[in-house]
Amino acid sequence: MPNLPARPSREHLRKAAKRLARDRSLKLAAAQHALASDYGFRTWADLMRHVDGVRGEPVPPLFAPVRAGDVDAVRALLANGANPRLGDGRETPLHLAARHGPAALVEALLEGGALEWQPDRKGRTALEVAQRARPRERAAIIALLDRSRIADPSFRAAVAAIHAGDTVMLGRLIDAEPRLLRERIREPEVYRRVKRFQYFLDPKLFWFIANNPTRVEHLPPNIADVARTMIDRGVEQDDLDYALGLTMTSEAARKDGVQRPLIGELIAAGARVTPETIDGTAAYHELDALRALIENGFAMTAPIAAALGELDALRELLRIAGSEEVQSAFALAVINGNVEAARLALDRGADVSAFLPVHAHSTALHQAAANDDPAMVELLLARGAQTDTLDTLWEGTPLGWAIYLDKPRARAAFEAAER
Repeated sequence: MPNLPARPSREHLRKAAKRLARDRSLKLAAAQHALASDYGFRTWADLMRHVDGVRGEPVPPLFAPVRAGDVDAVRALLANGANPRLGDGRETPLHLAARHGPAALVEALLEGGALEWQPDRKGRTALEVAQRARPRERAAIIALLDRSRIADPSFRAAVAAIHAGDTVMLGRLIDAEPRLLRERIREPEVYRRVKRFQYFLDPKLFWFIANNPTRVEHLPPNIADVARTMIDRGVEQDDLDYALGLTMTSEAARKDGVQRPLIGELIAAGARVTPETIDGTAAYHELDALRALIENGFAMTAPIAAALGELDALRELLRIAGSEEVQSAFALAVINGNVEAARLALDRGADVSAFLPVHAHSTALHQAAANDDPAMVELLLARGAQTDTLDTLWEGTPLGWAIYLDKPRARAAFEAAER
């Protein structure tokens, strides 16, 4: 019998019933009854009552004080472990706060771990909700949520020059104000109090060459020259290194055909490659960026070989790899769907049930579920992977991920193992 996710969604279950009706040529009522029975409920109405909180899990506790605008109650719940990322099937507490205010409520949720980029059921961020609504303290709420806003006019002009490919203007701006290469662009204070990792927090000007996160539709074709304009004026070593990581994980740069030239420019300027850079690149499936590294003289490593599925190289490299490198190789093999590479890493002692070094809120089994990879699920289960571990963002099991993300092959592999 399959398990419901920790926070089941009415909308998800309705869609699942419609798919079941279509796939089995059933009337919708019959499909709903069958789905309810699969989850251990006598009727569809019983299942819906469970989802609504009449039975089973209640609506996440933050919603009531957020609706009431009770900032102190929200802070108290967050201090006692309430998860601000859990929604009610329609939206998160942050969306609700963005729609009604006040700003202190939005700030409390952000400080407590709410994700400003998390979409509601309609795909809208909390910022988009606030922009369409008329909450109390609307301007202050938008200022909290709009992380792309640059208040400093000099920085704003320099970023515009980067995105326009205007090397002449960019050079003039930096020559007039050398601080632009040294200082950070400050975001709202609340984000500096947030404990979660934020890869673009208070960014440096040089980081914008990667368009990661995506700020403009396209990077200019001369972005490598733009980077050189800044490098020639004294980019700090840490910024070279960090911009390389941003470039290697930039889907936008790859799609614009400028990822490889940028990587080459940065390496030529002395950017250093770290294990974290490798892990992040492979974790986001930017495998061509890894190949570009190798072509620029970087040595093959076990994690790179695992991500690329280079089994002969992986066998040799795992023999001399330390435990951290073995675990990274395992994680990147799983994330990139390389079953044999994952098997080799497990044979060398990788922990099948540990939280991963990348996508660290999840285990290998969660990632196999997200990839809809039944062969990987079967391998991990055969090696004793724990099936009841909850991820640390959404509090879901691996099977819960497969159900919620609508991954039928992975779900079938889990359910077959339960029989």
